[in-house]
Amino acid sequence: MPMKKNAYEYLRRSLKRLEKWLPFSVDEMMENYMGGSWINDYDIEEDDQNHVYCLFAWPETDSERIVLLVYDDEMRIIADLSAVHCNVNQLLYSKELYDSLSLESDWMYLEHYTLCASMFPSLAYPACEDTARKQMQGEALLYSNAYVTKAYRRNGIFTFMVNMTRDFVLRFSKGSTVLLSVISLDPDVAVYGPDAVSTPYHYNFEKDEPVRMENCEVMRHLGFEPLRLEETEEDPEADGTKLWFAVRKETDVIIETGQNSGA
Repeated sequence: MPMKKNAYEYLRRSLKRLEKWLPFSVDEMMENYMGGSWINDYDIEEDDQNHVYCLFAWPETDSERIVLLVYDDEMRIIADLSAVHCNVNQLLYSKELYDSLSLESDWMYLEHYTLCASMFPSLAYPACEDTARKQMQGEALLYSNAYVTKAYRRNGIFTFMVNMTRDFVLRFSKGSTVLLSVISLDPDVAVYGPDAVSTPYHYNFEKDEPVRMENCEVMRHLGFEPLRLEETEEDPEADGTKLWFAVRKETDVIIETGQNSGA
């Protein structure tokens, strides 16, 4: 739907909320989004339930970081998503990106591994250490977080977020292209809103495994294929986390290019 509310206000509010994690000051980032080099790197949309989706991205090493915050009509954050976007060549061959994701978290390292190993099984992992390289086409999307406040679930918010992010990473594509996506099926932790807690997250099989299986079905509905990584050793103290992921390959996607809808 067309954006009815003040896009500038939502973008600035979102940046202020994430201020300590941003690569530049809020004013510098707003200047880039409003008329500088990042004018096509944000999008503000509204659904038919008056939820506002504020998506913005900034460049990182051989990739871009994407954040999407969803607001209700009282401007409270009720859902959030973050992801890393790169092209397939960078996914496979960028040592800097591989190092960055490996250092970020176990989940992001395993997402990178899962996407590369499942989509390019003939290549040694990591391919960035192989000198024999061939040019690859397409885009890659690695989700690092996705959460919808419990009271707002079953309203299509998660699907809207995934579709909006998908369209955003293909904003410069022309004609047919390929998009490879991966997401962890482990339960995400609420960062904002009424579900957020101050205590650290610890995996619990009885509590979290049903959530993981529910996430599995949700991602199947969106066209993802759930994958379970093989454990190389059976550890009696292993908690079972970080083993389930879901991947999706889309082809023959036609994208119309134009001005960013949030500008």
